[in-house]
Amino acid sequence: MTISSFTDVHVVSQRRATQGLIKFCEDHGYDVGGVNELRTCLKALANKDMKSAMQAYQRVPLGGMGRFDDWLPPVVFPHENADYVRAVFEALITQWSFLMSLSLPTN
Repeated sequence: MTISSFTDVHVVSQRRATQGLIKFCEDHGYDVGGVNELRTCLKALANKDMKSAMQAYQRVPLGGMGRFDDWLPPVVFPHENADYVRAVFEALITQWSFLMSLSLPTN
């Protein structure tokens, strides 16, 4: 893949989704390697360095036991319950992953 094979058409939405996912993880005490990759991805997106952003995205292990998305976030705010925090985390991961995948080259 070449640098020009990545698109930055969705970079604004990708940045918002990445920021939201990072904030949720920080607010709920999720401090694993995948969060560092999210931060790396966000920095790359801010610079429109799509190759680095996609590399960071692909280093976040998704899908399956023991993966980044295999987490039950704790309830930390009074307005939350266990079902709510899990649904929000799943929605944030799904949206982030979908938006990031839009910049991958199609072959």
